[in-house]
Amino acid sequence: MSAVETACTYDCPDACALLVERRDGEMNLRGHPDHPITRGFVCRRVRNHPGRLRSPQRITRPLQRQGSSFQEIDWDRALDLVAAGLERALQETPASVVLVPGGGSLGLRKLLVDHFFHSLGPITRLGGGVCDETGAAAQRLDFGDKCAHDYSDLENTGAIVLWGRNPAVGAVHLVPFIKQARRRGCPVVLIDLWPNQSRALADRFIRVRPGADAQLAQAVLKLLDADGRLSAAAAARCQGVYELRTLLEATSLAELVSACGVELADVEYLAGLYAGGPVATHIGWGLQRRSSGGLAIRWIDALCALSGQVGTSGGGASYNPGRRRGLDTSLLARPSGRVVEASRFAEQLAALVDPPAHFVYLYGVNAVSQFADSQAVAAALRGAGLVVVAEAFLTDTAACADLVLPVSLMLEDEYDLVGSYGHHWVARARRAVDPPAGVKEDVEIVRLVRRRLGLADDPLLEDVAATLERMSRPWFNGDEPFTRNPCQPPVPFAERFATASGKVQLVGERPPAPPRPDPRYPLLLLSPKRRRFAHSQIPPGEMERPWPCLLNPRAPGLDEIPPGSRVRLVGELGAMEVKLLFREDLPRDLCLVPEGGWLAQDTAVNKLVAARATDLGGGTAFYDQQVRLEPIDDQGR
Repeated sequence: MSAVETACTYDCPDACALLVERRDGEMNLRGHPDHPITRGFVCRRVRNHPGRLRSPQRITRPLQRQGSSFQEIDWDRALDLVAAGLERALQETPASVVLVPGGGSLGLRKLLVDHFFHSLGPITRLGGGVCDETGAAAQRLDFGDKCAHDYSDLENTGAIVLWGRNPAVGAVHLVPFIKQARRRGCPVVLIDLWPNQSRALADRFIRVRPGADAQLAQAVLKLLDADGRLSAAAAARCQGVYELRTLLEATSLAELVSACGVELADVEYLAGLYAGGPVATHIGWGLQRRSSGGLAIRWIDALCALSGQVGTSGGGASYNPGRRRGLDTSLLARPSGRVVEASRFAEQLAALVDPPAHFVYLYGVNAVSQFADSQAVAAALRGAGLVVVAEAFLTDTAACADLVLPVSLMLEDEYDLVGSYGHHWVARARRAVDPPAGVKEDVEIVRLVRRRLGLADDPLLEDVAATLERMSRPWFNGDEPFTRNPCQPPVPFAERFATASGKVQLVGERPPAPPRPDPRYPLLLLSPKRRRFAHSQIPPGEMERPWPCLLNPRAPGLDEIPPGSRVRLVGELGAMEVKLLFREDLPRDLCLVPEGGWLAQDTAVNKLVAARATDLGGGTAFYDQQVRLEPIDDQGR
């Protein structure tokens, strides 16, 4: 049997091209060898995907809430209920309809679900987010657009700085390009709070204090400026140079070095790299998930710009190239209406008045697990009007629904497109396996609901493949399975910046001092990704209980816990039991608890994370949460 050429639509920057073969009922899934980024291999998450498709825990019939449990119903009944609830809400006002999309799949066909709801009028929509929104907003202020060089541009670099980036877990197809550059003598520096899995890729690790990335960039800039090593040509492409220099003069180099917790030798080393160049700076998403995360990105951008790395082959302040760049979305309905911010989702959903939320539709998202303050999110959903969740498994969010609609998964959708938010390639995702009997595609669901509302057929929803082909005409020349996106500039901002002036708009604000921890909660909580699963897409049977917590064996509070005791992490919102794992190389004031656990299994780390917004873009400040350790007595208290 010939292999199906398709692509991965997981929430991952690599957007891998795949080959899928079916033989004797078994699926052989591998990376496409001809794709210049995928290069024939796949990550652990994708290798686990066939098991997800075959899982006996998949929902294959619609579920309707009956008290504290669910009852299976047929699709006609389910669609009638959805249409009736939606129609009642629309008759009052479109604002009583709340749409909550997610990134569970990055396939572009999901845009048509949004299109359907936005075509109904000024509904309530989700603002901000839980991903990269803060850094993207920062780069739009600085450069007029977010940007990233293609992975292959590392062939032209003189040094690589992984600033808060962990490609060994979050972008595994970037790793071979880093290794190749390193083999030809290119130094690699990792800057982070802890020596993450990408430490093995780096020649030098610089441990920065939490919340002090801006001060580190400021310190390097100050040293370069004092030594006259900033690029005059680069400065001519920037606005606000005098004002930024004034900010640099206001703080001594010693104060900055002390604030960011590094050695002066580290600052001098970085200054040497940036003064030489080209330096490829790959900026991670974690450092912008703090209350001042936008400022941190802006100061890193300023360092890259004034040292001449931006607009230069082999350089760049690479954050996100924009996975939809060039896509023609002009035919889609435009969003309008009021906004519920993702960073404060529970509070704002519950507080909606004039009108309240009468109809809430969630798809591609496990909001209870992935949003801050998980327990409040669950309570807000249970207190809303008719809550409909399109989902393949009975997740924490589905468990809060009035109706659960079973949907197809990656490799089962008929046709899709995906762009990368790491490199410059786009791909077609074709159906490789049939979905289980009884499930429907997301777009099919809203198309059928539209008919039940008595609305005329929407051509965009009737022929999804044709719609996607129209939208992607700027990308493809034929029926090729993947191609380099011609709308991505090989070297971002080589000619001019996308700001009104055509120049970099440099940051004009000093970063705040790193926050002092509350002595009642001496540990900073971080929630890194797991290698094996994408976010909360973890089979309940493989959920570790208690959930792991990595920390230094001399972390505060450990000396008060009797050996062999059960342990919990306690924060201002509550507590969860954890299993302690020790690493000598972690800072004493840091604990790592993987994201993606489920509230129902008491493994959702976000139940401990208070709802806080970042300084830009409506992002969520997940990494400002402090916690402490406590023993659990024999009664579990």
